Amino acid sequence: MTPSSFSGGLARTPGMATPRPVTGGKACSTRDLCVVLHDVAPSRWEGCQRVLGHVRRCADAAGIELPLTLLVVPHMHGDTALPARYLRWLHRMAGAGHELCLHGLTHRDEGPPARGLREHLLRRHYTAGEGEFAALTREQALAKLREGRAWAKALGLSMDGFVAPAWLMSPASLKAVGKAGFRHTCTLTEVIALPQRQALKAPSLVFSTRAAWRRQLSRAWNTYLAHQARDTRLLRLELHPGDAEHPDILRCWTGLLTEALRSRMPLRLGEAAMLARRLG
Repeated sequence: MTPSSFSGGLARTPGMATPRPVTGGKACSTRDLCVVLHDVAPSRWEGCQRVLGHVRRCADAAGIELPLTLLVVPHMHGDTALPARYLRWLHRMAGAGHELCLHGLTHRDEGPPARGLREHLLRRHYTAGEGEFAALTREQALAKLREGRAWAKALGLSMDGFVAPAWLMSPASLKAVGKAGFRHTCTLTEVIALPQRQALKAPSLVFSTRAAWRRQLSRAWNTYLAHQARDTRLLRLELHPGDAEHPDILRCWTGLLTEALRSRMPLRLGEAAMLARRLG
């Protein structure tokens, strides 16, 4: 795999490799990789920076350019603070070619009470009450999506993609995402191009760090899944701000990323959606 870069002299974000541009052309590899950072918000910015530092070191060691997709939450858990340094950083990342996507509005599940055991487990234990779009009506989801888009537009930030917190979307919410004008979204296992909803299989490596047993299970599961998905066209590494806080988790995902970069071409989710349209 050879490095690639933007043409036209776009600025580099300090410490981050310059990604290649989104184009309508064919992917440069028969196997691709999306590296996605969730929960980008002022309250979790320090954790984001730590994770990105380790991502940068993996990319530098591999000698490649690594475009990222950053999932931005406008009002994390109701916090409307917007520090100037954080906003400048978002603009620098976008200016360097990294993709920004809307990741909910508050990242907090305020929907109606869960119906049934499965829904209760998903919304209260799997996501710790953060599945914001898990149980919304179309109108409720559309209102949140439009507010998020207006927030981004007012700040001069382009966000063509939407990813629901924990990938949980009610069927009505999925309809609202297309109605709100987003060009792509994803579930835990697929990247979906909108509005036609062409879907590309894309398994996710994602870690749970809230308890020791979750970390142990995450390491075993993601190592197994990466092996099982070694021939899958698209693989996603889905990172969170806390993924650099535990040495065992850090060793696992940086090892998996290093291995993936040996044989996969990095893409942003927007490029993966283009691939879904072409293959779908």
